[in-house]
Amino acid sequence: MSGTRMRRNLMGAAVLAAPVFLFGAAAPAAAEEAVCASIGRAVHAMAASEKFHSKLEARTPGRRRPVQEERFVLGDLVYANSPAAGRWVKLHLTEEDRKGLETGLLAHPPQDCREEARQEIGGVPVRVFAYRQAMTGQDEAKVAESRLWVAEADGRPRRYEGRYGGVAVSVVYDYERVTPPFELQ
Repeated sequence: MSGTRMRRNLMGAAVLAAPVFLFGAAAPAAAEEAVCASIGRAVHAMAASEKFHSKLEARTPGRRRPVQEERFVLGDLVYANSPAAGRWVKLHLTEEDRKGLETGLLAHPPQDCREEARQEIGGVPVRVFAYRQAMTGQDEAKVAESRLWVAEADGRPRRYEGRYGGVAVSVVYDYERVTPPFELQ
């Protein structure tokens, strides 16, 4: 697999890590729009972060073990482990790749957005948002449902959970303890 294609596949997985769902009734239009805008800003803030660490886990029916992917983004580099490759890789992250981190949300804008709660994750106060995304052109379920935990202080995601058909995805984000797993030559 070429470096460009592998990078696109890895970045595509990162897009999946970007938020997707909702549970419950829709809020009044203005409030719903404000919450949807908060979700968009959070995903943008993550993509624009100079460094972050994400750990994705996807569970699929019929598969005994979940797929796990992890990446460390440091400026214009990304260290990623891919289950398909079975090893860590170090890739250059272009501006286009960074923009790609938001494409899933841009292609399928959040709707039926609402704030569910305020909590803490590791001592960090967060707001919990729930929303849906219409996944047009897909064979399975047409709606993805998501929850996103966004830090109150910096507006960046700390956790994401989503479900699309039988696939359940969770992603944990960290912005503080971000060092490469090791230096690749």
